[in-house]
Amino acid sequence: MGYWANGQMKNIILVGFMGTGKSEVGRCLASTLDMTFVDTDTLIEQKTGTKIPELFRDRGEAEFRAIEKEVVCSLSDVKGHVIATGGGAVIDPDNLTLLKSLGPVVHLRANPEVILERTGGNIGARPMLAGDNALARIRELQAVRAGFYNQANYEVDTSVQKVQDVAQEILTLVQDKIRTIRVDLSTAGYDIVIGRSTLDQVGPMMRGFKLTDQALVITNPGVRSLYGDVVETSLRGAGFEPAMIEVPAGEAQKSLEWASRLYDAMLDHRMDRQSPVIALGGGVIGDLTGFVAATYMRGIPFIQVPTSLLAQVDASVGGKVAVDHPQGKNLIGAFYQPKLVLISLNALNSLSDRELRAGMAEVIKYGMIADGNLFEYIDQHLPLILNRDAEALAHIVARSCEIKADVVAEDEREQGRRAILNFGHTMGHAIETYTGLLHGEAVAIGMVYAARIAERMKILNSAYVEQLIRLIERTDLPTHYGGLDIETIMATMRHDKKTVGGRLRFILPNRIGDVELRDDVPEEEIRAVMRDA
Repeated sequence: MGYWANGQMKNIILVGFMGTGKSEVGRCLASTLDMTFVDTDTLIEQKTGTKIPELFRDRGEAEFRAIEKEVVCSLSDVKGHVIATGGGAVIDPDNLTLLKSLGPVVHLRANPEVILERTGGNIGARPMLAGDNALARIRELQAVRAGFYNQANYEVDTSVQKVQDVAQEILTLVQDKIRTIRVDLSTAGYDIVIGRSTLDQVGPMMRGFKLTDQALVITNPGVRSLYGDVVETSLRGAGFEPAMIEVPAGEAQKSLEWASRLYDAMLDHRMDRQSPVIALGGGVIGDLTGFVAATYMRGIPFIQVPTSLLAQVDASVGGKVAVDHPQGKNLIGAFYQPKLVLISLNALNSLSDRELRAGMAEVIKYGMIADGNLFEYIDQHLPLILNRDAEALAHIVARSCEIKADVVAEDEREQGRRAILNFGHTMGHAIETYTGLLHGEAVAIGMVYAARIAERMKILNSAYVEQLIRLIERTDLPTHYGGLDIETIMATMRHDKKTVGGRLRFILPNRIGDVELRDDVPEEEIRAVMRDA
């Protein structure tokens, strides 16, 4: 999001209704961070020499808003400030755009009853609450402004928390160094938002879209036990009415049978064409959820919240959604892009070592197909990565997402360059189908076999093959699988969706960071690589 410069937060902007604590919280934050605190209402009073209630009374709201806009514009170059805005400042789109360019915008909200209690003793100083029923006026104005407040980057409820606790929550959020990567598509672009702890922001972030309240979260029992409550609380706090459906873990559930069950759940939950469905889990959950989102009522909005490394760097990005068929993986599917991908790096701490290492196969893949520097980074920092160092994980996840976003933006429907993302997958999918290996483990073998084929075809230098093998071995991933029924694997590959006109298509490396699509691989070379493994 570009909120950091030279290691320092540029600004923090607080928006929200009157009485939500913007000034008190802002002063506390500024003191804690050694930043300058400014209140736009105070700046207006200094500029005009008139108190806000008198300004409203004597000049009217329209003139007040014009002055407010001038004051907001005057802040365009400030750095190192905590900025508290008036409750209605964000209803001007220009103000909102400018404020969001200055730093993370945090929406402070509170229940109407709490706001009334905080302001009730001084209604005369709150001209927007003038009238016989201040509580009704609060509710009315909150409803009118909700669409603007919902465009904030974060949301914090101040109804019951102390000022210091609210400030600490904001501090935790903004210091997360959130990164946003744009998947820039012509018709359906979306953001990948990456941070250490983002799950409690899924509701506020979704409020930026035009969605109805009936939300469905699809997850598995293990993930639900870890993260279901925080996601559900976030959704309810943002005004959604979520239901949560558990799908048993495992590739076997990526099926038309389970898709049908989820359609039933959507109908039972009265979901319409603007009701969002959230995929909370790994690649299986993401693929299955995306498939039912693409096909229910011919398409409804869906949000990817991936919790495994493999899903964060690959399955959640790009809009390929599918279920399996008995004759092959991902044979029934669609291209259907999410509205948002929300990545919480802290979720990786709950993975088993085996799952984390399996996810690393896809990260290594990105280094092989597009970025030799990423490959080198993995090689040099592998112990840190496997020990779940936060900075190392942040780097490899973000860079992998950047690569995939660039490839997908260039070739959304896999008519050209996007095919490079299948490096290791042609044979990997077939191996996965007939073994007990995880997807990433099978892909690791598939990458080695593809590299061996390239070596035999004089496309790839042997030194590069050995570099790849060494890195995969150091990651504790398999490099071969003995005892494969070669003809069964060959037959499975012929059913793979990557086969065109009966010809097997392989992504073969020329060197680390560069690959090409080949459909002229002799079958004897494929068999030879499997025999020699």
